[in-house]
Formats: sequence, structure tokens, C-alpha cells
Amino acid sequence: MHVSEYPAIQHIHPDNEVVTVRLKRRDGELKAYCSDCDTEFVYRKPKASSIQHYKSPLLPGVKGNFDSGDDH
Repeated sequence: MHVSEYPAIQHIHPDNEVVTVRLKRRDGELKAYCSDCDTEFVYRKPKASSIQHYKSPLLPGVKGNFDSGDDH
């Protein structure tokens, strides 16, 4: 049985092994370090888009996913 620890980063090593490293708060940011591949991962929260998005007439209605304010 495998229990995941969150937040975490999964990445693949050259030998095709998928490795999970846990993010920890350091210096005001969430960071993870993999000593096996000498890589540091830094999580930065995505910012809201400054561009207004409109519903596509080709897609079925999805409630709450657009900026137009007229949810179905």
C-alpha cells in the first residue's frame, strides 16, 4: 500500500524511475530537493490571467469556468 504525501513533486530519473519528493516551506517558498539527481524544484502559485476568457460556442456549458459571469 502506498500513501501519498502532499504537496509533492514527481519527476523521472534517467533510469525511468519515477521519484516523488515532498515540498517543504523554505525561505517563504515551497521547495523540494532531490539529492539523487541534484535538482531543486520551486513551486510558485499561478496568477490569475489578466485576459478575459470567453465561452466557446463549440464546447458544452461548464458552470464556473469562465470570467463572463453568466454561469449556466
